[in-house]
Amino acid sequence: MREFLIKIKNLSLITIAAGFIIGIVLLVRPDETVQFISILCGVTVIMLGIGAWISYFTKFKSTILAILGTLAVIAGIILCVRYRSIVSAVIFLFGVFVLVEGIVDLISAIDAKRNDLKSWIVSVIMSAVTIILGLIVIINPFDSVMVLTQLLGAGLIVYAVMDLISFIQIRKIVKYNLSPQIDAQAQEHTDE
Repeated sequence: MREFLIKIKNLSLITIAAGFIIGIVLLVRPDETVQFISILCGVTVIMLGIGAWISYFTKFKSTILAILGTLAVIAGIILCVRYRSIVSAVIFLFGVFVLVEGIVDLISAIDAKRNDLKSWIVSVIMSAVTIILGLIVIINPFDSVMVLTQLLGAGLIVYAVMDLISFIQIRKIVKYNLSPQIDAQAQEHTDE
């Protein structure tokens, strides 16, 4: 079982390194990272559209396939060229959703106060934070994406550091627990 843990943790060295590197890139270069991911997604959608057109010419003469292929190519090009607008629109909609949820939570907190529930104060504070977050995202959606990207990068770095600490601990535990077994086996060989 201990050897199995060592093998798993040895494999996790790859995820530790990747998480640390990706985290640094996301933290230091959020704009370029979002641009790269958007262009990668756009190119993928374009390739799907081209694949639909290839299928149209080689296998299926379906008008729907040709229309979907054309729409995919157009959507992919728009995603590559206008990624900031698209990301901002998606984040703006997310901000609206968060704002509405915060307002609903605030109304629930007011109802909780009317019913003499003690948890109403926590609900008011959490709903106020949610409303503020929603407003921030709505007012400046693209900068919000950059901050979220940087937070994701920081989270990946923390994950990598914590996983590295876990890796070191498991190696020490296994080494400590195997030492008595190795000493006992060596003792058996010297007794013979």
